[in-house]
Amino acid sequence: MKISAELDRLDAQLRQVAALIDEGDERLGRRAPRVSGWSVGEQVDHLTKVLERALALMLTSSTPLPKGINLTGRLLLACGRIPRGIGKSPQSVRGAERSAAELRESLARIRPLVERLRATPARLVDRTAIFPHPYFGGLDAAQALRFLSVHTDHHLRIVADIRKATGI
Repeated sequence: MKISAELDRLDAQLRQVAALIDEGDERLGRRAPRVSGWSVGEQVDHLTKVLERALALMLTSSTPLPKGINLTGRLLLACGRIPRGIGKSPQSVRGAERSAAELRESLARIRPLVERLRATPARLVDRTAIFPHPYFGGLDAAQALRFLSVHTDHHLRIVADIRKATGI
């Protein structure tokens, strides 16, 4: 997928996240244990934490990593889906119950990062591995961007299933 298309996809996903947040605290607190151990809000909190940290790293890091993407990472990016229930989120980006106002603030910090990344196309075509992923190895900026859109999609699908299971 082209880099501009990934950025557009991420923009669309951020609009979906904003719409979820705008529904308010009651809906963000909805849970469906048979779908996920996390509530809608915890899913949103997790994906915003990942986006904010990853995008900031993509914009600032220039230290090459010793190894690039591994086979697992290549397969995941190629298929564009993360299977459910296999990976564990690192403690630092685990979802937490936060208010809609707090989640809105997180989202507000992410949007300028996406725009800064869009404004630095040279950064996105550099094939140097700069983004350390705990399961997939070192990703270059374009691979990291692809991962972020796949990861966000993964959590938005879980949110959709929670909403369906709770009658929203």
